[in-house]
Amino acid sequence: MAPYSRQAPLQIKCVATRRSQKALTFVIEDNKIHVGAYKISTMCALTDGLTVYLSVKIGSDPEFKEGVSYVVKDYVLSTKFGRACLFVNQKTTISRRIPLVFPEEVENMANQALLPPSACMTGEEEDIFKCTSYMSLLGIVEKVQVVRMTRGQIPILDLSLRCGSKLHEVSLWRENALEELYAGDKVEISHLRGNIRPNGTGKFDSSNYTTVKIVERQILKADLEIIAVSEDSGNMITLVDSELEHYIVPSQFYSGNTDDLFQQLPIKIRVTHINNRVLSVEPLGPTVSAETMDPIETTKSVDPGDTAEFVDPSKNSESLEK
Repeated sequence: MAPYSRQAPLQIKCVATRRSQKALTFVIEDNKIHVGAYKISTMCALTDGLTVYLSVKIGSDPEFKEGVSYVVKDYVLSTKFGRACLFVNQKTTISRRIPLVFPEEVENMANQALLPPSACMTGEEEDIFKCTSYMSLLGIVEKVQVVRMTRGQIPILDLSLRCGSKLHEVSLWRENALEELYAGDKVEISHLRGNIRPNGTGKFDSSNYTTVKIVERQILKADLEIIAVSEDSGNMITLVDSELEHYIVPSQFYSGNTDDLFQQLPIKIRVTHINNRVLSVEPLGPTVSAETMDPIETTKSVDPGDTAEFVDPSKNSESLEK
């Protein structure tokens, strides 16, 4: 088949449709990464019983209706993108016809053209990085890095995922990198690709089909007496309580410098947190005034689903393009 060719009238069935919303650009506002603009398109999986065709249309309305059969004339077929795609134009005639009936395996192939299968793995397979298909992993997040931007202005979030006895490195790209994840979260991540790095170690990367599902998360409250404070190079504040537990405070809670805060210690606060990562702060007791709590602001809270924080890629030893 030529890259573009006109064909005889085609009798097809639209087996399934799928709406795709892909980020075109990412912007940084208030030290946060957000999606700047989206591109919405709708894909249809079509089959004539022998071949699966994809029809892609910009916008939310599909070119064909799911479950309906058609006769299509004066269309254009293209293999430019690596698989058979059907395009329509002003000369194309689309007529509904009596239903076409195909075997289940034929329709399954059409469905998989829209959403490829993702094999559920335990993560403990010795040859897991030899697998060339999409994989799904269920595990406990053991460590989460701060999301960073590549030189191509694409966000990436690196994390360590505990799957049984194995600890895997996972990189989430684009919109998936904006997932707010915490150490201790039990997550299911689909459609991962295994890759071997130049140093010989394996890691997983997200794909255009990847979804991240938080299976289990525990949000706790604690009353604390803060006796020590520090600030790292990423402007994250660490509060240390009288039991020597460390709590990480996002930068949006903080204005000023840690020297001023240190002069006001000890202070008593109530925090809502996930594995010692603070979501909200409020003062405790009549002895704690608003002035005492400044520069830690008590009127703000963080939604666990908020977008991720930004770190300058020049401060990170590893920068990947995708």
